[in-house]
Amino acid sequence: MQRTGQEPQEVAAKLTTREATAQSKRHKISQIFNLTIEQTTKADEGMYFCGKGDGNTITFTYGVFLTVTGQHQLHTSVLQTPVQGSISPGESVTLQCTVHSEIRAADRRVLWFRAAAGQSFPEIIYTHQNSSSRQCEISSSTNSSLYEFSKKILDH
Repeated sequence: MQRTGQEPQEVAAKLTTREATAQSKRHKISQIFNLTIEQTTKADEGMYFCGKGDGNTITFTYGVFLTVTGQHQLHTSVLQTPVQGSISPGESVTLQCTVHSEIRAADRRVLWFRAAAGQSFPEIIYTHQNSSSRQCEISSSTNSSLYEFSKKILDH
């Protein structure tokens, strides 16, 4: 987890050879490596990354930014599926994000951020509210929505 303006810190770890460990009793890791944070507080707000280690190398997935707002918290979880393989300039890529929430799909606000190399802060590249763009396809069920954001990778 990385709070704005601070260095990343480990919140939990799971190795195939031993039980999961966590910095707080509120952090739990499932068998399939999902991180659950119970009783979220403002201190939990920040960017979360999942890393996979092989020997001395750790590879990180794209991060998920957790925002904690208001007094009463509705339960929401976000799962972002990593892109498999490398993408060449000119190719299209689809990023997937599944949101499970007690909030009605019509009331959810989903944004896609991009943190480019050399930039201090990520920029919003897409928001589905008030957008007629077909860049983001949405599939919804009762408590879950899958957001698929398609983008052509340009050569800069």
